[in-house]
Amino acid sequence: MSKSTTNLYMRFPVVRRIEHLIMLLSFTTLGLTGLPQKYPTSSIGAFVLNILGGIESLRFIHHTAAIIMMFGTAWHILVMGYSVFVLRDQMSMLPTLQDAKDGIQALLYNIGFVKTYPQMGRYTFEEKME
Repeated sequence: MSKSTTNLYMRFPVVRRIEHLIMLLSFTTLGLTGLPQKYPTSSIGAFVLNILGGIESLRFIHHTAAIIMMFGTAWHILVMGYSVFVLRDQMSMLPTLQDAKDGIQALLYNIGFVKTYPQMGRYTFEEKME
């Protein structure tokens, strides 16, 4: 009987995932509350304006989401600055020339010009582009 082992790698700790979720929610909220302010006469804009209780309520929600996003961004910059400059962690999510080479090799592999798919590090070029 063969024993199968699977290596699991943690991409982000729970705190980082929560941080990204907060940023995602605040960004989405800013979009959903900002566009109706920009286009209040559109049918969708008027619908969102009415469902959220009018312009004052919409602006309050928009400003609250903006404050949350500003604090989230400042927090992220502080945490990453500490990680890079104090703990000396590598900035492995930043794109490099190797990522461009991997992207070209992946394209060539997908259209049948090369036989091997590129071997990538912790983060693939697709993840970095995303």
